[in-house]
Amino acid sequence: MGGDIAGDRAPSTLAFLLSQVGIHASRRFGERIEEVGLNPPLFRILNLIDAAEGKSQQAIGEAIQVPASRMVALVDELEQRKLVERRPDPDDRRVRALYLTRKGRNALVRGREIAGAHEEELTKGMSEADRTRLTKLLQKMVDEQTIGKGIHPGLSAKPPGC
Repeated sequence: MGGDIAGDRAPSTLAFLLSQVGIHASRRFGERIEEVGLNPPLFRILNLIDAAEGKSQQAIGEAIQVPASRMVALVDELEQRKLVERRPDPDDRRVRALYLTRKGRNALVRGREIAGAHEEELTKGMSEADRTRLTKLLQKMVDEQTIGKGIHPGLSAKPPGC
């Protein structure tokens, strides 16, 4: 009568496959990064603070186009968890510079290990050349769509697609 619905489907489109992989990757990474008590946006901010330690949350937020209110909330949460500390800027008393704590640095190291294992899992069965090519093609899509280098929709103030 009906047959196997999954076996009868038409070939998937690129957009569907990107969405399918993106949702799977996002969910799986979220599950994995919980091991260190983080979620993907907090992990991303830890990485950014590490790369720009001593900069203000405003400067970091502007560089990645995260609304100020969202950035404040993320840094507040990291500070409450004792992963980040705000210190007075020596050049401007009104500004607080961001620094990782020892606990934050340890969480970041472990988070990066998890991220590496996650990427290995996602690309299992692909050659290094395939991984490199896929990365370049996806980066080209990001650039053409003006999504923003290194900016993840999960950090924006409004949900993706709005």
